[in-house]
Amino acid sequence: MIDGIEIVDAHMHIMTAATNRWIRQRLGEKDPGYRRAYQLWSDGFRKRYDSELGEENEDPPEKLARDWARELDRHGVDRAVFVALYPEEDELTQVIEAGGQRFYAFATVDPREADAAQLLRRRIVEQGYVGLKLYPTTMAFLPSDRAVYPLYEECRSLGVPVLFHLGITLQYEADLRYANPIELHPVLKDFPEVPFIIAHFGAGYFREVLFLAYHVNNLHVDTCGKNVWIDYLPYRTTLSEVFERTLQVFGPERIIFGTDSRMLSRGYRRAVLRQQLGILRSLELGREEISLIMGANILRLIGGSKT
Repeated sequence: MIDGIEIVDAHMHIMTAATNRWIRQRLGEKDPGYRRAYQLWSDGFRKRYDSELGEENEDPPEKLARDWARELDRHGVDRAVFVALYPEEDELTQVIEAGGQRFYAFATVDPREADAAQLLRRRIVEQGYVGLKLYPTTMAFLPSDRAVYPLYEECRSLGVPVLFHLGITLQYEADLRYANPIELHPVLKDFPEVPFIIAHFGAGYFREVLFLAYHVNNLHVDTCGKNVWIDYLPYRTTLSEVFERTLQVFGPERIIFGTDSRMLSRGYRRAVLRQQLGILRSLELGREEISLIMGANILRLIGGSKT
């Protein structure tokens, strides 16, 4: 806790050597031209961000869970929701099992696969996942595609939320033709009982996210990460102004805190936590409103406890 407020980071990842092996496996399935282009892009990524795409951490899941728990303790974070990066991420399943009551996870599936709904149900019912994460730009599908509807129906049946990464992304395979949150509009109306979350304030499509909130009540937004998309807008704004506008449109009940922390070697993104908590305080929100954003909202959506 921080000043008596329970902190639940609703958007984190596990990035280890297993993640890198999955990336290399998928890359190996591409043609030589794609692989050359990817190599040029990854070289540029390292120079620009002084960072690798992942880390070669071969620690067993039990140790990863202990180390992340200690890291969260250092910064006053009570619980964490880890978001799967790829469908076969069984390592994450073991991490959340080892994390006990403290860790939760959102599963991901490829909507183009015939067994996507079955995999999701197994993750939720048998392995304790609490939601679905979908990434249209990297999997090249539109949220409104009827082929994806069985997944939404499964989430409605299971009573779990759906998290979308829309907007811009650093992922090389991303196709921005699938990035616009407006494509989610018919889905939000067809599944009013399902809570939907858009990550990173829409990652550059902030206006569109606000437009959606004008029409529906089942849309939430998460604040996660450094939100560098702000630097690429054609107008000037600040993260504080983004928070203020989001509060005006969504209210504190539909905003969810996250940091996008992902590499143990770089530690928990304490700066993101401090910046966002500082912004909320500067906007003179009450203790109850800050508590909703910093943890209570996501706990409400995912059930709040494990059995």
